[in-house]
Amino acid sequence: MYRSILVPCDGSSLSEYAIPFAVEIARRDRGSVTLLRALPDSLLVTDLPTSVQASSRRIAETEMGQLKKAFESSEVPVSVRMRIGFPVEEILLGAATSDLIVMTTHGRGGINRWVMGSVADKAIRLSPVPVLAIHPPEKRTPAMAEAAALRMFRDVCVPLDGSPLAERSLAELGQFAGGEARINLVRTVAKDASGAAEDLADNYLQDAASKLEARGVRVTRSVQKGDNAAEEIAKYAIKTGCGLIVMTTHGASGITRWMLGGVTDKVVRRGPTPVLAIRASRKLWRGGKRPLAAAPAKKKKSTIII
Repeated sequence: MYRSILVPCDGSSLSEYAIPFAVEIARRDRGSVTLLRALPDSLLVTDLPTSVQASSRRIAETEMGQLKKAFESSEVPVSVRMRIGFPVEEILLGAATSDLIVMTTHGRGGINRWVMGSVADKAIRLSPVPVLAIHPPEKRTPAMAEAAALRMFRDVCVPLDGSPLAERSLAELGQFAGGEARINLVRTVAKDASGAAEDLADNYLQDAASKLEARGVRVTRSVQKGDNAAEEIAKYAIKTGCGLIVMTTHGASGITRWMLGGVTDKVVRRGPTPVLAIRASRKLWRGGKRPLAAAPAKKKKSTIII
């Protein structure tokens, strides 16, 4: 369950579009929401007047206070966390005490704002907790966000590729699979796949569906044909009116499987359906190694700046 929810904000209406989603999730499980504002290190450079730095911080604090007042209720406590530092690092620090991160995938640049798109990409890849990535429509209102948040609990799309990594997403359905919610299990096969391959994919989905149905969950299943898995998943979610797509960020490769990590990234970018991205546990990696054809490049250690 997601009881402690973190929402990164950058001062733009785009980032604020994510707040109603977090509030609705928290409301259903008596959780709380923390709004995080990470002011960039540019506020600390020596050639920027101290008065400008102080003014920028005061403006940010005022904006965050207004958001807290607008979204807090007796059902959902809302707190504000102000930080100076790199947004991704501050988000990951906040993730250590959170169950879920809810954020939009785009933002607006400027002295007080950071680019949400690239920050969301990094958060999804590095966060130890699930990230709900939301692609806001060009024309948006708070009422639209509230309506979209409710749809997450009605129809959920769960793409599977036959791997234990992909099935990790099924374990995250608890908060979205109650009441009248319907889970749509989807598997993609190549456009020129044989009938036997389609039957095999459908049998796999049937097995996965039976486990959910045993818990009283409403389930539908569908095999989609196409050579672009991300495109087929996004199209299916839109066609069936799904309010949420739940995916893991890594998958197994092979003749009948797609690389779920890259597919998740493409589905997030494709929009408009929100994507709950779950970073697969290393315990699911065979032999403790990532399920990739080639060994991953070694990464340099980075220091978290607080």
